[in-house]
This record gives sequence, C-alpha cells and structure tokens, in this order.
Amino acid sequence: MKFYPAYLDLRERPCVVVGGGRVAERKTLSLLEAGANVTVVSPALTRKLRDLSATGKITHRAKPFEEKDLAGAYLVIAATNDLAVNAEAGRLSKKRQILVNVAAPPDESSFIVPSVMDRGALLIAISTSGESPALAKRIRRELEKQFGPEYDLFLQKMSLLRSRLMGRINDEAERNRIFQTVADSDVLDLLRQGKIHEADSRIAELSGLKPV
Repeated sequence: MKFYPAYLDLRERPCVVVGGGRVAERKTLSLLEAGANVTVVSPALTRKLRDLSATGKITHRAKPFEEKDLAGAYLVIAATNDLAVNAEAGRLSKKRQILVNVAAPPDESSFIVPSVMDRGALLIAISTSGESPALAKRIRRELEKQFGPEYDLFLQKMSLLRSRLMGRINDEAERNRIFQTVADSDVLDLLRQGKIHEADSRIAELSGLKPV
C-alpha cells in the first residue's frame, strides 16, 4: 500500500490518546511536542502520564474508552493493550472521519506514524509503508549520524535571515537566490566546526546584511 506523506500542524488541536501504558505515554509526549491539546482516556496511567495530568499538561479521563470520548477530536491514537478496544476506537474514529492511528492492529489505522529523525526544525520521516518498522529505525539511526545538531542551528539562522530579508528585499526571486546561495555555501561546515562567529560573517557576506 502506498501512503501519502504529510506533516500535520497540531498546535492547539484536540487530540485523544486511548490507553495509559508505555506506548500511550510515548505517543502522548510526541503529541505534546507538536503543541497538541491532549486528552488521555484510560483507567490507569504510567507515572509520567500521571505527572503530566497532575500539572495540567494533559487531560485525563479515568475510565474505559467510549465513543463519546471522540467528540471534538481532530486526531486519535489507540494504544491500549487490548486489541478489541483499539480496533473499536479505530472503527469509530473512521466512522466520524477523524484521523486515527491504531498501535495494534495497525490495519484499523487511517494513517501511520513514521520513524522520525529530529534535529529541531529539521524533521526527516522514514516509512516502509508498514512493511518493516525495524528497517525504518535502522535508516533513522544512519541519518542521525549524517545530520548533526548543526542543522538545527543552521535553520535557526536561516529563519532569522528570512525575517530580515523580507523587510528589505521585495523581489522574491532575489530572496530565493540568496537563500540558496547560503544553503549551498560552507556555512553548515563552519557550524559543524563550532565556528559560530565565522558562520554569521559568512551569511552576512553572502546576503549583503550586517551580522546580527
């Protein structure tokens, strides 16, 4: 099966996690990192999830899953240790046309969650279309060796450059030329070597802007 790759903006979106175990905890944390408003439906929670509930970072419904728990949800993740409950959450979510990922059985999902290499704003998602999650994890580990923390710092600087250029250069083609010139330059190498000042000077030279 061929999946359509997409990145979702979950900021302040209501998301429901069905389950309170380790898998549900991992899914909840990833949703919180994306800025979602998370409700966890489960009679019991891991210690980490209890702490998140106690501090108001998630909403906890201490009860078994029911269809009414889906009301208003933008996205649902079913991650209990009960296959029947997961399958029911998946079926009901799809009936309501809610995006749903089911940890098991995965065939009840309307989307799958890829293995992700995370370097701040740089996210590289790897999917084997569900055929081999183990291979996806291996590829992610290889990418983590190739793409270091300098990529996150580079993107922070590119974001700042974009903001500055937007107020100074109206010609979109010229802005894009500058962005590409910086991206193709040795700035990443300088950041990799820890030469932050030199990298800033190089960006200023290529963009025609004074260093910040």
